[in-house]
Order: sequence, then C-alpha cells, then structure tokens
Amino acid sequence: MHEGLDAPQRVAADARRVTAPVLFHVQWHDEIFPRDGQLALFDLLGSPDKALADYPGGHAETRPAAVGRWREFVSRHLTRST
Repeated sequence: MHEGLDAPQRVAADARRVTAPVLFHVQWHDEIFPRDGQLALFDLLGSPDKALADYPGGHAETRPAAVGRWREFVSRHLTRST
C-alpha cells in the first residue's frame, strides 16, 4: 500500500473483504492518489468480479467515456439475472 495512506493495514484488510463487483477508476496522472498505491489497492480487492478502468489525466479530469463505462457497469450488474 502507498505510505501516504493514514491506515494502510486497515485499508488492506478491508479491501480483501470486498466481494461485490468493482469497477476501479484510475486517473493515470492523479496528483492526489499516486498510481502505484491505486494499483496496489486494486490488487488487494477480494472481489472475483473486478475491472480496472484507467484513463489519462489528473484527478479532476474525468472524461465522458469514463462516465459511460460507469453507467454500463452499474446497469449490467443491476439487471443481471441471479
């Protein structure tokens, strides 16, 4: 985990307990959350259904394509037959 996290052991333990589907959005040049820490957190997620969505740009540079991907992800999981 990135050393800048306030409680890295807690975050790591909690990440392993996540079992819900996850779409993990990463801004490749994020000035607030360093990329290596984000990728480490993604790797720790316990969900068997996880996807990494990475985009160029800084923290506040969300692109319309990212919003479309979020909507598709949520829609797909809300309408999935069980």
